[in-house]
Formats: sequence, structure tokens, C-alpha cells
Amino acid sequence: MEQMQIFEIILNNYRQYGGENIIPLETTEKENINIIEGQNGAGKSNILNAITLCFYGQEVHIDSRGDETLESDPYVTKRKLDELGPGESTEGYIEIKLGREDPKYAFRRSFTTVRNKGNDNDGEPNYSNSIGELKLRQRFGGNDWAPISNPENVLREILPSHVYEYFLFDGEQLDEFFSEGYSNRVKDAVLDISHVELLNNGVKHLDEVRREYERKSSKLGGDVSKLQSKKESAEDELTRLKERRDKLTEEISTAKEKLRGVNNDLSASGDDAVREMQERRTFLEEKLEQKDEDLIKAKRKVGTSLAQAGGVAYNSDALTQAITKIKEYESDGSGLPGLNEELLRAIVSRKECICGTKFSESAEAREHIEEQLKNIASNGKGAIDGRLSMEHALNEGENLVNKLTLDQREVENDREWIDDKEAELANISAKLEQRDTIDDEKAAELEKQRKRISKRVDEMNREMGQIEEKIESQEDIIKDRQKKWEEAMDKREKNANLVRKSRFVSDATDTLNSIKRDILDQVRSETENRLEQYYNDLIWKDEEYDIDLTDDYEVEVFNQDGRKNLGSLAAGERQVLALSFMAALSKISGFSAPIVIDTPLGRISSDPKRRIAQNIPSYLEETQVTFLMTDVEYSEDVRAFIAEKVANEYHLEYKSGVTEVGRQ
Repeated sequence: MEQMQIFEIILNNYRQYGGENIIPLETTEKENINIIEGQNGAGKSNILNAITLCFYGQEVHIDSRGDETLESDPYVTKRKLDELGPGESTEGYIEIKLGREDPKYAFRRSFTTVRNKGNDNDGEPNYSNSIGELKLRQRFGGNDWAPISNPENVLREILPSHVYEYFLFDGEQLDEFFSEGYSNRVKDAVLDISHVELLNNGVKHLDEVRREYERKSSKLGGDVSKLQSKKESAEDELTRLKERRDKLTEEISTAKEKLRGVNNDLSASGDDAVREMQERRTFLEEKLEQKDEDLIKAKRKVGTSLAQAGGVAYNSDALTQAITKIKEYESDGSGLPGLNEELLRAIVSRKECICGTKFSESAEAREHIEEQLKNIASNGKGAIDGRLSMEHALNEGENLVNKLTLDQREVENDREWIDDKEAELANISAKLEQRDTIDDEKAAELEKQRKRISKRVDEMNREMGQIEEKIESQEDIIKDRQKKWEEAMDKREKNANLVRKSRFVSDATDTLNSIKRDILDQVRSETENRLEQYYNDLIWKDEEYDIDLTDDYEVEVFNQDGRKNLGSLAAGERQVLALSFMAALSKISGFSAPIVIDTPLGRISSDPKRRIAQNIPSYLEETQVTFLMTDVEYSEDVRAFIAEKVANEYHLEYKSGVTEVGRQ
């Protein structure tokens, strides 16, 4: 394979894997899929953990077990720990061999678990973990392996830490990726794979250089010094505002995570009434989100209709009066009593005026009558055209006014619907807060906590809006002060060199920012195209979907019936969307790393699971993909659909506290 792949994973006394376990994973272009299948608890997810622990010193998948978590468990397998006395320690390691056509790199990280001298509160042995440095050996022909210094630099070329989560991830946790606040996660992901960090560093450095140049002007005294000081103060204020914006973004994200946790706790309540109310609230909030968007669109339609109908409606009386006058003119001909086009044509035909003058005797009389006839015909046509245009405008205006009325009614209906559902949401919240109406006292406390968090999120969102306005205003202030500083500097010829340097650096900064925007737009567009392609490849429904990734990094899914709100997607559909997004990111990231997905089909029901399995063989062709699947996921149907693409298939068997890896 041209892509980088994992040739072998060695687990030595790591968690469930006692002794040395070697798992060969070499694939080919035709057979690019590995399957490692095992029941829950057999150590399937710990293979993903082993990879991230070896490479990055952390475990990506943490299982919750009541008050305990996998993170606090010992790294070393339990059999080895049973041999330890207080104060004693034991070791293990993880080794991963990577390469393209043949193994080239062997990354290894060891770990140590110490049995502490004291016990925990339950009287059980207490342990602590530590990990060693990442080590690397490189193959130089045959079986000649030599140690290499700075293994992190090599790993950074293969799969750097800031993008690994798009190659090594837990499919079951993907359901949360497109939950509330997902647009920030999408934006961060696009930034991660766009490789603009060097540009960011360049912009930051150039800004420091420019400010250093301009600080030199403070020594010139007079107006220049004062203007420089004011400009620098404005720039410092802008920096402060942006730092506050970044901090607010993090705080809002954290608060929303807490809010999501509270919602999950309410959904898992032992009280049926609490669960039903929470489910109803979730449904209403999703519908409200869509209705809010509908209201915005309806308001835009009203604005457009008002602009189109307003002019005609405002001038309808004047147009009606003008039409009446034109009709009077048409009936009067030129406006002279008794003189009209019919009479003039009769005079020309007789060649004699009504006064008795013959045209043969007076060429001037003939020319005068012909001129009158010409004027009446011309003016009449213009008047008729004008009248018809005004009548059409009035008729069209009536239609536009009717459309405006309908659009306004749509806005009113949307507002009434929103008010009604918000009242229902308030009623649900009030009921959950009243302990005497529900059996679950914890739910009442959770609801109060939820209200506090929601209120804080609203406050922070309002502050964020104010901060954005202040940033925009502050940028205008800086531009104005920069202009005044340059004008003051230009008055002295000896300052020309300093001004030239400042302008050059500013232009260079603008150029880098422009390049950055172009790159992000290109990456966003390519992500959108790949996301749509992979989603249509994997989704089990017999219809084509269009997917847009907006400038605000929101994902919009459209089918033949129109836009589908992400909140209304089933869990399986959201997981497929997230899988497709991760696949898109990994494909366009520029890194040719292998992909490992834990529980890829975990939240997808049986029939869609079979349909997805039909499409998996085309999923990320030419890339090594390793699926860590439960026995439920890897059903006979799924197995049959992907058999031709599977290079290696393993079964994990957990017995007597140790997992054995067997080839199928």
C-alpha cells in the first residue's frame, strides 16, 4: 500500500492482555480492512487506548464504571499485579510497527504500575501508574533496526497530535459530536487539518515586528508620540477583547457540556414522568431551533415583499388619478375641443379644412393639419403606453400587497407557535422543579441546576454579542488612529523609512491573512464535498442527500423534502454523519495515516447496519481501516458483506481475567 499502515501491534501485560500479545495487521490495496471483534469487557476498546497511549501518552477511550473509570485502573494486567507486595512495581509495554510496503518504524512506550503501601477505603490494594518516554527504532534493510532520537518529530510527520482524533476514534462517542454547539467543533476540526498554524505564527510575528517599528516613533516627541501611544492603547484593548472572546467561547462550550450532562441525567431518571417530560422538552427544543430559523427566513421574505410592494402601495392614489387624467386626454385627442384624430384624418382625406381653405391653395394649411395629426398619434401612443404601464403596476402592486399580507401572516403564525412552545417548556421546567409533583427528588435539583446553567449560557451569549460589536468598533478606531499616525509621520521626510517599513509589514500581514482565508475556504469546501460523498456512500436510505457546510461551520442536510434539522436525525443517522465527517477530515488532512475506529456501528439498528455494511467496502479505499467491533455489530450479515475486503480477522476471548487474541 502507498498509504502508511500498522503492520503489527504488540501488547505486553497491558490491561487485559497478559504476557506478550502480537497482533499482525498488514493489509493490501484489495484487502484494506481489519476486524478485531470481542464482547464488551474483552479489551476491544483498549486496543485503541494502547495505540494512543503508545503514540501520545494518553488513552482516548475512558469507560465509566460507577464512580470509577478506566483512567484510574492500573495499566499492568491484573495477574502481574497479584504478584506484587506493597511498595513493589511491575512493567509492561506497547509497540507499534508502521510503514508502507514494509515495516519501517517501531514505536514503543513502556509503563509501570506500583502497588502503594496503603489500601483504598474498601481495603483493596491501591495502585498508581506512570509511563515512560516514547522510543523509536527504524529499519535499515533486512532486519537491521537502529534506535532513532527525537521520535516525536517522526511521529509528527506521520500523524501529529492535533489531528490524530480524526484517524483514531471511538465511533460510539461520535453521536455527541453533532450535539449542541457542534459548529465550534466543526470549525476547530477544519482549522486542525488546514495546516494554517504556520500562517498564524507568521501573522503573530509580523504584528510584533510592526509594533516594534512603530514604538520607535514614540521617541520623536510631539504629536507623533501621542498618536503612537493612543494607537498602541487601542491595539492593547483589541487584544484584551479578543482574549475575552476566546475565554467566553471556552466557558460557553463548558457550560453546554454540563447542560448536556444534566439533560442526560434527567433522561435516565427512574421516574417515568421525569423521563417523559425531558423527552418532550428535547423534542420541543429541536423543533424550536428549526422554527427559529423558519422565522428568520419568514422575516426576510416580509422585508423583500415590503420593498417590492411598498412603492406601488404608497403611490396608488397618485397612479389612479394619473390613469383617470390620461383617459380624459385620450377621449379629447389633443386637448382642444372637438379636435381628435378621426376629424383630422377626414380633413386630410378631403384636402380641405373645415374653415374652407383648400390644401391646393395653401401648402401651409396642409402642413399644419398633418403636423397636428402626427402629434396626436404620437402623444396618444405615449399616453396609452403610460396608462397601461400604470394599470399593470397597480394590478401587480395588488398582488404584491397580497403576498406581503401572507408573508406577514406567516411571521405571526411562527411567533405564535414559538410563544406557545416556549410556554410549554416553561411549564415543564416548573413541574420538574416541584418536588411534590414528582417522585424523583434528584430530578428537582437537576432542574434547578439546569436553569442556572441555561441562564448563565444566555448571559454569556449576550456578552459575546456585545464583545463582537466592541471588537468591530475597536478595529475601526485602530484604522483611524493608524491613518492619523501615518499622516503625522509623513510630514517629516526623515520618518519615511520607518513608515515604509511599517506599511510593508502591514501589507505582508494582510497578505498572510488573505492566504489563510483562501485556504480555510478551500478546506471547508473540500470537506463539504467529501462529507456529502461519504454520507451518501454509507447511509442506508434509498435517496440522495445534499450537504452544505456553511461559512459559520454549520452542517445542513437536505433530502427531497427539504432541510432536515440535525436534532431530528436518528442516532444512527447522526453517527453516519459523524463517521463521514471524520472520513472527510482524514482524507483531506494531507496525512497518510491508518484509521482505527472503535464501535463503528454501535448505535445503528440491525437493518440499517446491514445496509451500511454493503457500502463499507468502498469506505476509504486505499487506506488501512481497522474496525474494533462487538459481536453484535459484527453479525453474520455484516461479515458476509465485507468479507472480500477483510485482510485480518481476530476474535478476543476474555477468560479468567486475561484476554486471548485468536485469528478467525
